Amino acid sequence: MNKIIDDWLLPFGLAAPLRQHVADVVAALPLEIREDLIGDPAFRFSDYEPGNNVVALIPVSAPRRRRPSRSVVLKRTLRHRPAAFIQYVIAHELAHAHLRNGGRWEGDDPERAADALAAEWGFTRP
Repeated sequence: MNKIIDDWLLPFGLAAPLRQHVADVVAALPLEIREDLIGDPAFRFSDYEPGNNVVALIPVSAPRRRRPSRSVVLKRTLRHRPAAFIQYVIAHELAHAHLRNGGRWEGDDPERAADALAAEWGFTRP
């Protein structure tokens, strides 16, 4: 499974410290969630180093099957945080991607929904 995840992450060009955390989080996801993300050819992952006059280009794909494309963008400054926090943020953002930035039901707050889903996956907010 790690080879599948590594092969999936390779084209995204994530910085090495973050790439390993992303791989660890993706490996811990329930199979159906992992397959949803890895199996989506329109999904994109990227990272950037924030700073003065930095312009971050957010890669997106064209919508497919009448669904908007999904992307997760991480700040490389995450690398300075504890591992549990880094993995929580990654899981939270993947939850947003899985939920397509919505809630779990009508009226559900997307932020709370992403936190709850990340927690179900074993990544609670530190």
